[in-house]
Amino acid sequence: LTKVDRTSMANSLEAREPLLDHDLVQWMARLPADVRLKGGSGKWLMKQAVRPLLPPGIIDRAKMGFVVPIDRWFRGPLAGEIAGLGKDSALGRTGIVDLKAAQDMARAHKNGSRDYSRTLWQLLMLERSLQRLSAV
Repeated sequence: LTKVDRTSMANSLEAREPLLDHDLVQWMARLPADVRLKGGSGKWLMKQAVRPLLPPGIIDRAKMGFVVPIDRWFRGPLAGEIAGLGKDSALGRTGIVDLKAAQDMARAHKNGSRDYSRTLWQLLMLERSLQRLSAV
């Protein structure tokens, strides 16, 4: 919930989780287990309630996660962020990261030969954290 809240607010969106509505949760808690779960399928009753409104492909599809497109960001709008990690950067001044290796990863990621998006994101977040700490 924290991730959804922060992400939606950062993008000027209002997100609500309908399954956390207090009255709905109380009502569902009073239902017999065989109504809430059928054949090992969670949310069975909810799926039956919305079946007339939604296509089966939506109701019966496998659970999907929300993936942030970090890999594309580092090939697009964030491509220059890692390039800015030099000896004068907060991370560079620590000496704990091989900046040449980081630059090599950024180049390989940008040209599409490898996906280093998670590592590049961690380096960028470490840089930002170090910047904040040094500003305190």
